[in-house]
Amino acid sequence: MRSTVAAAVGAMLGMACTADAAHAQGAGWGSEPAVESQLYSRYKRPRIDSPLPDGKVARGSRNILAAWFSDPTPRYRHFVLGSEHEAETLVVSASDRRVYRLTLTPDSVFEDREPRIADVDGDGKDEVIVVKSYIKSGAALAVAAVRGNALEIAAETPPIGMPFRWLNPAGVADFDGDGRPDIALVRTPHSVGELRILTLRDGKLVEIQAVDDVSNHALGSRHLRLSAIADFDGDGVADLAIPSGTRHELRFLSFKGGRLRDIGRAALPAAASEDFSVVSKDGRMAVRVGFSSGRSMIVLP
Repeated sequence: MRSTVAAAVGAMLGMACTADAAHAQGAGWGSEPAVESQLYSRYKRPRIDSPLPDGKVARGSRNILAAWFSDPTPRYRHFVLGSEHEAETLVVSASDRRVYRLTLTPDSVFEDREPRIADVDGDGKDEVIVVKSYIKSGAALAVAAVRGNALEIAAETPPIGMPFRWLNPAGVADFDGDGRPDIALVRTPHSVGELRILTLRDGKLVEIQAVDDVSNHALGSRHLRLSAIADFDGDGVADLAIPSGTRHELRFLSFKGGRLRDIGRAALPAAASEDFSVVSKDGRMAVRVGFSSGRSMIVLP
């Protein structure tokens, strides 16, 4: 994996972007990727696979050009994302012009609005990170990959264990500095708020760090990107900015060397509610935090 955090962010988004471009438009999933215009016309989207009405198409530039959720279903009536439907199909448009579909069985749904395209195993090819919720046992994090002629679940965490319990991914980066990608997620962001850092080992998602008192989603909101990734302390390893459990404070966390360290905390004037982005302020990496009023503020660690 690339040594700089900006390059790691570019790889995570499936883009060949420069460090300056990555800094300008944010890290983690805090902003839309700046994809060149020709990429928008390259991917293939059949009419029968319309994205969810309130969903987003994720863009990539390597083996996966686009991914989205389709086929709304009302069978899991949790409504955590503000809609009375979830998706039962994940659709992937690949660079070979083929379209792959993964339709779930009736015991689960994709409780998600936008797939996340990232190289999870460090092999130079992208996978798709999704939230898969089981009707009887709640949400799990799943990684879908194109294998042969099929799109399939390559790895999956155990579900939370109860229905109507959800998780929200927070980003992908090499958080501990071992050269391999890691996935950050928040379990039950509306109640307990447990941050988990996972890595893929031997085809399994393994937890390597855990932190309490965080949240990256407001109940019923379609804003899922309340987090940001950048090298906030300048040590060459990716850090994570994420709200506290009440979302009235922004926490800057380092996991370098497998050790948790608080880089800093900053009080917010209101609960963080809308998507984050990474910006540069006074020569330092900072986070633009959004609020429900439509206003935002820039926060330094």
